[in-house]
Amino acid sequence: MADPHEAAARSRARATAWRWVLAIVLLAAALRSEALWVGFAMDDWAQLAMLANAYGVERAPWDLFSFCDGSPREVGLMVESGLFPWWTDQELKLSTLRPLASLLVWLDVEAFGIDARWHRVHTLVWWIAMLVVVARLLLRVLPMRWALLAFALYALDECHAQPLAWSANRNAILATLFGIAAVDAHVRWREDGAASWHAWVLLVLAFASGEVALAAFGFIGAYEVTRRDRPMRALAGCIVVVVAWAILHRVLGYGAAYSGVYVDPSEVSSWIVAALDRGPILLADLAFALPTGQLALGGRGMLVQRVLGVVAFAAAAWWLRGRDGRSRWFALAAVLAMIPMVSAFVSARLLVLPAIAGHVLVAAFILEAIDARALHRVGSKLRLVVAAALGIAHLGLAPWWSVREIADLREFGAAAQQASDTAPPEIGRELVIVPVVADPSTLLYPPLVRAALGSSLPGRWAVLSAAPGPHRLRRVDARTLELHALGGLLRTPVEQMFRRRDRPFYRDPIQAWNGAVIEVLDYGTQDFPSRVRFTFAQSLDDPQVVVMLATPRGFVRYPLGPIGSEIAVPPASAPLAAD
Repeated sequence: MADPHEAAARSRARATAWRWVLAIVLLAAALRSEALWVGFAMDDWAQLAMLANAYGVERAPWDLFSFCDGSPREVGLMVESGLFPWWTDQELKLSTLRPLASLLVWLDVEAFGIDARWHRVHTLVWWIAMLVVVARLLLRVLPMRWALLAFALYALDECHAQPLAWSANRNAILATLFGIAAVDAHVRWREDGAASWHAWVLLVLAFASGEVALAAFGFIGAYEVTRRDRPMRALAGCIVVVVAWAILHRVLGYGAAYSGVYVDPSEVSSWIVAALDRGPILLADLAFALPTGQLALGGRGMLVQRVLGVVAFAAAAWWLRGRDGRSRWFALAAVLAMIPMVSAFVSARLLVLPAIAGHVLVAAFILEAIDARALHRVGSKLRLVVAAALGIAHLGLAPWWSVREIADLREFGAAAQQASDTAPPEIGRELVIVPVVADPSTLLYPPLVRAALGSSLPGRWAVLSAAPGPHRLRRVDARTLELHALGGLLRTPVEQMFRRRDRPFYRDPIQAWNGAVIEVLDYGTQDFPSRVRFTFAQSLDDPQVVVMLATPRGFVRYPLGPIGSEIAVPPASAPLAAD
């Protein structure tokens, strides 16, 4: 017979734990409250255009993450309209099966229109539910002190910023919610005798939300490997779900191909290179709470994070010697959960699910150092110093990175709106030529913003370059321009999203923009295209043709000089949002 005093003590402990969880959730939500005021950004505009039947190709409400299916027909349509740049690979595929996440975007538009605030409130509800599920799992499998510290570290992490403030990234919250619920159900089956099929159903819902569900399967696999009690038999049901999803994803033609940013595992050699490059960066983020979205954009920042990632891996492997099964489970889960994430460009947003395991380990190290603080040994004092540094990084700096990233996303979305707003009246012209753009807010989104809002569109949106640095533009004849990118094209992630740098251009000239012919004339150092000729179907003196420059004030009209003239084009700038 159970001791009533012991049962009452356990009940009080659970109540205390959940009060702490509630306090942490409220604090985390308050810190991210700015997300409610972030407008639409990036892929949000593409999905809104799809729902308005104004995207370059038709998409069903459940298929809003299929931006291009890899067929030359779709690529041609997107390039022709200017929604994709002229250098896009003819076989580019950027398409993911996320029906549940897509339908929720459709539901938002049906219920709230294009009032982004209510979209963000909807996301916040799912995020809070996700945090509750994470807390439930941690409190089930870890001692309360350890679970609460790990949960606090996780709830305050930078990784939540973009999923909260960017509708197109809500899929990560949904997949994590259902994925961790599946992990929790699997643990309850193995340890408490609950029904096994609960985990399978939840894993199906996770995969319907996004491929982040693969990271949840990594948690389950790591649990079984470290438990060492008939792991393959216990994993059979989950393996069936994963294999079924993989077959469906492939048979229906989803995946990524020939992008330098999104790399599908089927592109084996490219994926391995990406994994070796990106994996250490993500590990460094997990260990040291670095602002990945900032550091990873520059060459030196990426190098620093790679080195720190290797250091973190080696230090964790050494520290884990002789640790208990829970520590080993979460250590292996962190690695397995991160493997699918390397297919995308490195960003803290990729760690919404892997960060759970990472913060369990960080919390364990901090608590162990605190418990050993009374020992008069150099190693104990050193561990305490490292633990203090980790505490400051994860509990102090990470929330700040999160707040700052939300502000950056708000500014980025407003910049796209400003770019669109400053284009009239020229944007209604037959052909708008933009010699150089600075980033996606001036490359892709002006036509998408206007399409989503139902405003007038240009007949053709012709961006000539997205390369940073100076350019020279020469008018060859009445219909022809030659652009010389002094530093070369296709060097940046923005450009390489549409063409992998090792994919050469076809020998035949490229057709775009209602009869324009594009020819790569010269290659600079390291075989980057440097000089390109654009021959348009109509005279550049036609009143329906407008040349515009991207400036901090938005787009401004730029008159071309006479035939034979050559002008220096200043580096493009993203527009600054109006106050």
